[in-house]
Amino acid sequence: MLPGKRDKKHANRLAAVWSGDVPDHVIGVAWSADGALVAAAAVSGPIVLFHAGTGTATRTLAGHGFGTASIAFHPRENVLASVGQDGKVRLWDAAFGEERVAFDGGAKWVEKLAWSPDGHLLATAGGKKVRLWEYATGNLLREYDQHGGTVADLAWQPGTGRLAVAAYGGVSIYDPTQAEAVGHFNWKGAPLKLAWAPNGKMLAHGNQDATVHFWYADSGQDLHMSGYPTKVRELSWDFTGRFLATGGGPAVCVWDCAGKGPEGSTPKMLESQSGTVTAVAWQRRGFLVASADDGGRLCLYQPANRTPLVGGATFNGTDLSALAWSPDDKKLAVGSGSGKLGLFQLV
Repeated sequence: MLPGKRDKKHANRLAAVWSGDVPDHVIGVAWSADGALVAAAAVSGPIVLFHAGTGTATRTLAGHGFGTASIAFHPRENVLASVGQDGKVRLWDAAFGEERVAFDGGAKWVEKLAWSPDGHLLATAGGKKVRLWEYATGNLLREYDQHGGTVADLAWQPGTGRLAVAAYGGVSIYDPTQAEAVGHFNWKGAPLKLAWAPNGKMLAHGNQDATVHFWYADSGQDLHMSGYPTKVRELSWDFTGRFLATGGGPAVCVWDCAGKGPEGSTPKMLESQSGTVTAVAWQRRGFLVASADDGGRLCLYQPANRTPLVGGATFNGTDLSALAWSPDDKKLAVGSGSGKLGLFQLV
């Protein structure tokens, strides 16, 4: 049984608050730690900072020449990290719209980044290389380059300080205090997206071959889920670490990972999409999961309900490309392929 009860006092509907312009396709959306700012990165390079309360575009950062690939706010400070097709890692002062520092990402293009949960380290990936940077000093701490292909994703394991790196052939685990990998999850395939359960016990990755693979961190036991219509890039865990929501088609699949795990079970299917799911995001501390699709539909579900769909909206009448909950779980930012950022509020 999925956790949570429908709040009778609040219908959990989505109300549009504002929308703003981004130069083109929104490649990523990120919230500042205090929830005051929302950043939207355009695939062509510029990054627009919006005031969350008013929708005013407060700053436009230059971003990266040839295109920005990924953005993420520092978990505690008003600093935005970005990487892109110019081979650089950049840190921006979001309050003043100024670049603090730029690092060499170690490749012609740098596509992934991830802050450690405490904000002390920033991991970046370009080509087959992963670099770890010390935030306080700006020094390069480590470089890891023994991967079977281009690094597809990075994810810090909760509660351990270890970093998972996905590339063709599986997932490598690194301890920043060590010069070599401390573990491997070997898999003959091409992972695309990583997601650790918040309790750090399970790692999931969506794959090029339209499957989802699970690993138990302690034992290395693995589970494999197939049957998706498309490759899987959309993964999100609920805050308990029990349920994983995935895309990979026209519906959101919710897997129950309790007990013996999801293998051999049937996921709960959350339908009512107008196209292929492009983003999935569970609330940070709540029971609602949101999805976006390439038909411009935004859906809100409470999977515990007999009728899971509790809210929805159409945004900009076009494909949606990015989705992120605010730190307080009360607002949802959504980006579109046509260069719009919208903010919705729970009512």
